[in-house]
Amino acid sequence: MLREPAKAEQHGVGGVAARHDGASPGKRTLTSELSSQPLVDGPADAEASSTAAARPTSGPGLLGLFGRSTAGATPISDREPDGPRSTEAPTQAATEGPAPQHATTQGAPSGAETPRPGAHAPGALSDAPTASYIVPFDRSPLAAPGERIICRAEFTGGTATDYEIVYTATGGHFTTAAGPTTVTIQGLASGNVNFHVPTPWNGTDAVSIRMQLKKKSDGSAVQTETWNFGKKAYYPTTMTQREGTGEVDIPGRYTYDIGPARPSGAAPFYEHQTILEWFDSWTISNIAPEDIREAYRTTHGLTSTAAITTHFIGAYAGNNGTFTVNGNDRVGDRHNGHPDVENLASNLTAPKDIEVALPQTYEAQPGTALARFLVTRVRKTDGSWKVKKAPR
Repeated sequence: MLREPAKAEQHGVGGVAARHDGASPGKRTLTSELSSQPLVDGPADAEASSTAAARPTSGPGLLGLFGRSTAGATPISDREPDGPRSTEAPTQAATEGPAPQHATTQGAPSGAETPRPGAHAPGALSDAPTASYIVPFDRSPLAAPGERIICRAEFTGGTATDYEIVYTATGGHFTTAAGPTTVTIQGLASGNVNFHVPTPWNGTDAVSIRMQLKKKSDGSAVQTETWNFGKKAYYPTTMTQREGTGEVDIPGRYTYDIGPARPSGAAPFYEHQTILEWFDSWTISNIAPEDIREAYRTTHGLTSTAAITTHFIGAYAGNNGTFTVNGNDRVGDRHNGHPDVENLASNLTAPKDIEVALPQTYEAQPGTALARFLVTRVRKTDGSWKVKKAPR
């Protein structure tokens, strides 16, 4: 689940709240911990999502939280790697970045053109932008009734003020379950856009999303992409990290096996299925008040872990993304960047690693956790950064 811009866990226009190379030598993988319990065969319970606890759905990006980028921080990204999916490689990306501030919404016009998968309508542009990141990667995803799908589009090579990104829904709604059917974002980056699959949904009524990059001067479409959704008939129940849990260089890249194998049929069992990620707030997890110089902690009232986190890095509202399972029953996630903790490092009573822990949850069935992990960025005493990730 990747973004290079500052990441946030929630978005105001259609965003949502929530929340990657090899492992350290000698670390075991988690494959042996996969559940051997077979998945119950049969149709998914479409009503289960109606009682799921609501997840946060909007919020600022990292730069928005702090007001500016600081020398000790790098853009934070927890998302699927950029680029086209391969059946031989991880396929999911979680995007992160500030929510777009200039989106407008309105109902879909009557008689709108029927979306066509993968359609492209190039305009006569001398600075025509090119897509650098569009998710979900899979244009024929399988979703569940009531599921929230996160869309994101980023383009480069054009003048942002000349363009807008328009999302149009068929059979579902943006922002909320009863929200608009069209969302328009100014510029070349949409941020996270939340699409809500209808509930109930019989799986045969059309549910689709059309994204168009348009030139504002004449409304012509520069690029059009369409997602046509099918309905999940069953859900995975295991998500196993192939890499170890030790520290690795940032960006950390992780690959996950989605399972278990089903009692009938042949792999892939979960190809095209969507997986939502979301995050809780981060914590400076290994620094206690007594680790901070007495004069500084007294002046600033740093009497708890929560106070330390709020003072030095603020609340984390990183934005999450939707993954789609590839032809190997796998998804991939990448974690990059880090907050600025140099002020904390300079006020410790003695040099010490600083760990910033971010709880992450994946779900394939709305409201039910598929897997929970803890992503920890580690500022080493020499000023370098590492990342580690483990089940929780």
